[in-house]
Amino acid sequence: MDREALLKALSKPSPYGPDVELSRFNLGPAERERIEEKEVNRISSRLGFGKDLLRKADYLQVNESILSRSMREKLAERGAVVLPTSEALKKLDWVKEYSWRLVRPDTDKYTAAASLYSNELGFFIYVPPGTKIKDPIYTCLFITRRGYAQLLHNIVIVDDGAELNLITGCGVPDQPIGSLHVGISEYYVGRKSKLTYTMIHAWAPDMVVRPRTVVRVGEGGEYVSYYVIYSPVESLQTYPKVYLGENARATLNSIVVGESRGVYDVGSAIVLEGRDSAGEILSRNLGRGSSLIYARSRIEGRAGPSRGHIECLGLIDDDNATIESLPEISSSNPEAILTHEAAIGKISEDLINYLLSKGFSEEEARTAIIKGFLNIEEPKLPQQIREVIKRTIEYIASRATG
Repeated sequence: MDREALLKALSKPSPYGPDVELSRFNLGPAERERIEEKEVNRISSRLGFGKDLLRKADYLQVNESILSRSMREKLAERGAVVLPTSEALKKLDWVKEYSWRLVRPDTDKYTAAASLYSNELGFFIYVPPGTKIKDPIYTCLFITRRGYAQLLHNIVIVDDGAELNLITGCGVPDQPIGSLHVGISEYYVGRKSKLTYTMIHAWAPDMVVRPRTVVRVGEGGEYVSYYVIYSPVESLQTYPKVYLGENARATLNSIVVGESRGVYDVGSAIVLEGRDSAGEILSRNLGRGSSLIYARSRIEGRAGPSRGHIECLGLIDDDNATIESLPEISSSNPEAILTHEAAIGKISEDLINYLLSKGFSEEEARTAIIKGFLNIEEPKLPQQIREVIKRTIEYIASRATG
């Protein structure tokens, strides 16, 4: 796409979420800086990854500095590739065929900014045919610079018959930083392949966050995602979209905890393009403080027979919080069977009193209720990833009452 069209798109707002002036942030390349390990550890601890992240991360980027390449040699023995996207595009000509193919650079001002100014920072992962990588690959994208625009372009390709378990953590230290995070992600899941993807966000009250994700799943493939955000933000807006081929499957799970006065506009969409495809969207939304949560979900049935289901539940834990549930189902094929259910309520006083009668303190009772509400059982996730999510939910529940 030519530069003039992209410059024009810099003024194009997203149809969802608050519009943000990009001039608030430094879009140019940042000066190289010394990254303090203690800052990395602070962010890592907030994400539940522990303090040894520098040793176990497969790709760790802080601002524009790439710090970790720990597993590349081991993965290379199996033909897998983990590289900065910029390096992959230079070294591997064929990667260009996958770059900006699923996400149009002129989609909105955030994609345009990433296309123009990111210098293709971000991670590239390739898993060759038939290769099953059981141990999770960790990719982490941190910000410590104030007023900075972190613009990223990530590409993941899981080739035919391959498997990948990917965990991504994005965050900042627990302090005001006033920066922008834009992550453009294009994920390709091949024929009879499987990608499980866990994303955990830990931001700050003045952060603007705009992820842009599109996934294409080939015949007989499967994509399982688990998205968690539990920190204050100024605003977050994301609406990942998954296209399913014949006999393909997708399950999209999200846990959104609204804090303070943040605006959380979080959606998910599945397009059933192939016969016998199936998709499910499950979301849990907890409103606290004066937060505003938009829980969007959409399933489109374009082929049949196919099946889709949406389940969106909200729990308001503060009189000033608001949750809007916006499920959509759309079918252009009579053999597509689509269903949805949505509910929003508050913590039941009867349930709290019941737990009090069993010897729980009020704080323990509320913690148990919130932990149970947020938990989405996902048996398709590997045990290691389920443990990360379990620790995160326990941390969220303890914070929600403390």
